[in-house]
Amino acid sequence: MPSFLVDAHLDLAWNARALGRDLTLPLEALRAQDPHPDTPLVTLPSLKEAGVALAFATLFVDPKEVPPGAYEEEALAQLALYEAWEKRGLVRVLREREDLLAHLKRFPEDRVLGLVLLMEGAHPLPSPGALGAWRRRGLRLLSLTWATKNAYAGGNAEPGPLTEAGRALLGEMEALGVALDLSHLAEEAAWEALKVYRGPVAATHANCRALVPSERHLSDGLLRVLAEREGVLGLVPFNAFLDPAWKRGMPRLPLEAFLRHKAHAEAVMGPGRVGLGTDWDGGFGLEAVPQGLDRHRDLLALGEEGFLGGNWLRWLLGWF
Repeated sequence: MPSFLVDAHLDLAWNARALGRDLTLPLEALRAQDPHPDTPLVTLPSLKEAGVALAFATLFVDPKEVPPGAYEEEALAQLALYEAWEKRGLVRVLREREDLLAHLKRFPEDRVLGLVLLMEGAHPLPSPGALGAWRRRGLRLLSLTWATKNAYAGGNAEPGPLTEAGRALLGEMEALGVALDLSHLAEEAAWEALKVYRGPVAATHANCRALVPSERHLSDGLLRVLAEREGVLGLVPFNAFLDPAWKRGMPRLPLEAFLRHKAHAEAVMGPGRVGLGTDWDGGFGLEAVPQGLDRHRDLLALGEEGFLGGNWLRWLLGWF
């Protein structure tokens, strides 16, 4: 078992608020009472059971579901939930390097989950200058958009370039020590962002476009540049991201479908640049993940210590 298991993408607060799930329950208890058709994969006790030491926890506002005037309010409500969990001793929010270092010393004894805050899509930011207030509350990673085109960049579902506001936001991120998540960016915008932004870069939850030809995933060219920039790719065990022929309602794919993406990414980037970013319960559930992956403890069979946590931890320690 790895010393530190890291999941680079979990929509914990979104699940609690948008789906009304009590993530403080044991996983079996949540599954027994949850009315949602997608069977849950994640609760805080299930993460503890698996030995997950760190998770990149999102502040995610779905621009298709939330009115534009409420983006900031919803993101603040999700942040408040993480802070409430922290007060209860259920998690630790890691805001600064000292927090991360202290957490790594304490985790082997108390097994309290450490959260690194990631804003998935900059929709809650009315302007680049608004980033400073979020950084003071602990935000450490940011993706410019989520699928749709916004004021900052084109997304995977609505392609477009980086905007002037996007360039300004990248400048703020670099100055404040906020890392760039390439996930959901349009290819054009991603290449432009990599030229403008010189800070730490990752893709917290994306797979290989060479195997699934979709704008949602990263081309081999982007994977190579990400590795050159000492970034890490978080692979997603979601069937639709593993095989373009898979559709909801079909049988779960064999685990080999995920391992093909792992092998391809490691061949392109090197084994030290690939890890996990499950995106679990980010709009899908148990029925949509490969066979044998029923909860976080099952991820331990997918690889060695570096893939399961060490690669992400080394990336964090390089800049956090």
